[in-house]
Amino acid sequence: MAKATARWSGHKVKFDIESASGHTAAIDEAPVFGDDEAMRPTEMLLGALAGCTGMNAVLLLKKFKQPLKSLSVEVEGEQDQDWPRAFKKIDITFVTAWDGKHDKESVEKAIDLACNRYCPIHATLSHGTKIEHRHKDTH
Repeated sequence: MAKATARWSGHKVKFDIESASGHTAAIDEAPVFGDDEAMRPTEMLLGALAGCTGMNAVLLLKKFKQPLKSLSVEVEGEQDQDWPRAFKKIDITFVTAWDGKHDKESVEKAIDLACNRYCPIHATLSHGTKIEHRHKDTH
């Protein structure tokens, strides 16, 4: 089971996040709530989608023997105006550069598979998932 823990830094709303694999990231908000010292949680969500689809696209493009030179994945989310300001639309744009001739059909297939078959972040956001919450005190 994947796991991450967010620990409050003790200052405003900054949290340090640690994954089960031991890697860390931070989140914060803009002033007045935070000090703008890290990504917003919503930006991290979009970044997770960009990273997940991008990693899978690179692996598939290599498998399909496409001469990928560079890849950027731009993810933009449109949020509701009212709280909780859920994302109502997310657009993913794959920006590629090539080291030689590439096959457009193979590229489109790789990107489609990267998004719709291999990325758990994309699957979670596009198909939804049951989220439960609970509370426990420490002593």
